[in-house]
Amino acid sequence: MALAKQADIPFQIYGNGPRPLLFAHANGFPAGAYRSLLSHLETDCTIYAPELRPLWQSLDDFRQKYSDNQLWRRMAADQIAFIEAHKLAPVTFVGHSMGAVVGLLAAHHKPHLFRRLVMIEPVLLKARYTRIMRFMPDSLKGYIPIVKKALGRPNRWPSMQNAFDFHRSKRVFAGFSDSVLWDYIHSGIGPVDKNDEAGEVGLLFDKNWEALVYGTVPNTWKILRQIQVPIDLLRAQHSDTVDDISWQRWQGLEGPKRAVNFPDTKHLLPLDQPELVAKTVLDMVAQDPIS
Repeated sequence: MALAKQADIPFQIYGNGPRPLLFAHANGFPAGAYRSLLSHLETDCTIYAPELRPLWQSLDDFRQKYSDNQLWRRMAADQIAFIEAHKLAPVTFVGHSMGAVVGLLAAHHKPHLFRRLVMIEPVLLKARYTRIMRFMPDSLKGYIPIVKKALGRPNRWPSMQNAFDFHRSKRVFAGFSDSVLWDYIHSGIGPVDKNDEAGEVGLLFDKNWEALVYGTVPNTWKILRQIQVPIDLLRAQHSDTVDDISWQRWQGLEGPKRAVNFPDTKHLLPLDQPELVAKTVLDMVAQDPIS
């Protein structure tokens, strides 16, 4: 994996605890959407939350330099560059969904930079499915249901309140408290015209980027069989990324791995249950040395 050269990746810092923690967000959900989760970690951790590539590079610019199938590896290289630039190693890494897989790819390449991986609802797809997507013509990827849904989602609203009301009515956000939903709105939506703050607002995470992420998910099972960095898996009972077969397969893996299944929860577990997830993360890393 060629390492990224970007040392100036945008990031936020939460807390001032003794333990360095690197957090990576999910597809379409900027790190600021997780403010409630991260606030429950602040006393014990200093949390670095860099933006993943779709939030700081245009898709056109990315495609001038790389192929679409390089996306996940480039995001992993970004994490390595960030850890080295900010001298965080060995760091505890916590990632949700896309972010969890990005951390796994990075830790496989540079394991000495990582003390532990906490993977919340990672995208663990069957190898056959990832191969099909990798070689599928771009003209057909738009028909993959999750890709089609991303491309078809609304991305403009008259105001922030309209954006909040729209998302409040959607089933996928039903488990969010109003506070968490506003965190998502404030971090993921902004003025379409930066010179007109009272005007139309839109998604900051380009839906075309979101669709590309879904359409290029890598196979992780070979890496999971090889990696020696300790890994903890936090899985929602009604997960659509860690299905029952993947859950059983995970439990059969050898190596330093632990897992927790959260009853009556879905994929947006850390946003639906931020306090519970934070407590579980702290319990998992409590025995790790700090320095």
